[in-house]
Amino acid sequence: MKKVIHFSRAFIPCAVCSTLIILSGIFGIIFKGINFGLEFKPGLIQQISIDQPAGKNISADDVRDSLISLRDAEVKETGTETSVRKTFQIRFGTSGTSNHEVQTDAVLHDLYNAFGKENVQEISTNYIGSQFSTTLVKNTILLVTATLVLIWLYAFIRFHWDYAFGAIIALIHDSLIMMTFVVWTRMEFTTTTIAAILTIIGYSINATVVILDRLRENVKKYPDEKNFIFLLNKSLSDTLSRSIITTVTTMFASVALFVFTTGSIKDFASALNIGLLSGCYSSIFISSGFIALMNKVKNHGQIDRIKKESFGFETEVAE
Repeated sequence: MKKVIHFSRAFIPCAVCSTLIILSGIFGIIFKGINFGLEFKPGLIQQISIDQPAGKNISADDVRDSLISLRDAEVKETGTETSVRKTFQIRFGTSGTSNHEVQTDAVLHDLYNAFGKENVQEISTNYIGSQFSTTLVKNTILLVTATLVLIWLYAFIRFHWDYAFGAIIALIHDSLIMMTFVVWTRMEFTTTTIAAILTIIGYSINATVVILDRLRENVKKYPDEKNFIFLLNKSLSDTLSRSIITTVTTMFASVALFVFTTGSIKDFASALNIGLLSGCYSSIFISSGFIALMNKVKNHGQIDRIKKESFGFETEVAE
């Protein structure tokens, strides 16, 4: 018989640790806020190409330093770098629709002064209004909520209600852990970050379902076993190697993306790495811990009912 690891001993410490981490994330959101990308707030995105003089390498810092009129602008290199021309994306917030043209002209004026008008070319300018950004935030919340509800319905149909709630709590846990990471690292929260969260939700539920399938199988296989915690520990032990191997092999790709890429893809990979670790951890300790708690509450309820029935019977006989 395969050795059974007592995962249940770590359920409470892990729950306390996760709660503290998530509370720190909530604290960070309240007092530091989320570093929303420009698509979540009103602003402008300008694509600029600059011809480089011979022997000189123009960097994003050089472009940022040249923007005297917009000190809060974000600048990053885009496109394919060549020895004679570079493409940059300049992003900055704006307070309303009335002044964005003035700000665009101010950016071009600063670039002309720094690099020469003949060397600077405006490729495109896109304005994002406040109504669009507000709608995007609302749609993001609805999207994640709808995803969790649909997964809960799937788990509820396939498993018992407490198993389904355990799976959903693990998914909410993973999402909050990723948000905590985003808040404290000041990573820009963009649509790429949302993609990472949704990816982890799908990955984590898959890992949790494997464990729940084995638990249901063991409950049927050992009908005389009254110790539910033993069956839970056995199920976790049976699927441990699978959980670790799938997480590690998936992280080969995500770590490679983090090391060898830049920009939004690097942010996606870093969020994905945290989500993968959290998903493996929550499937073993958070989801299973909730299921163990519900089983304990259910058994206490049955014991109380038996005591009441026994007391009523004894009272009737005494009379």
